[in-house]
Amino acid sequence: MKCFICKQNKNAWLVLKNDNINVDLNGNNIYDEIHICSYLCTKIISEGLPKKYSHLVLNKEDFCYLRPITKIIKKKFEYLTFDEIQGLDDDQKENYYKQKDIQFELNSDIHQIHDEMELEDKNTFDLENGQYSSDSEYSDDY
Repeated sequence: MKCFICKQNKNAWLVLKNDNINVDLNGNNIYDEIHICSYLCTKIISEGLPKKYSHLVLNKEDFCYLRPITKIIKKKFEYLTFDEIQGLDDDQKENYYKQKDIQFELNSDIHQIHDEMELEDKNTFDLENGQYSSDSEYSDDY
């Protein structure tokens, strides 16, 4: 069958009932069905279709859902600075540390470097705010 959009002779990916979509000058339907060869051609024709056109789809058995099934892109883990961690609420902190533990299993070297940086940031924060412990104070033996 010929694709309604790109005019290539391919198997139809989507078959629509021609419900005043493709009409002649007198307003009469041209053909009973509209064949579309691919998802890309469907995106082009969808501008001229009603928002909900599932009732026009004639080959519903070819689809699990009336949308393309795409890969779900997993968000890449991002290490946060000490200040960013302090800005999180308790649930977000718990989730962050769970994800961080998973990253430790995947790459312990990067995890160790980040832990050292976070500890250094915490120590700097404590010093700047006068929250250092007595263990870190210098004692004079003389």
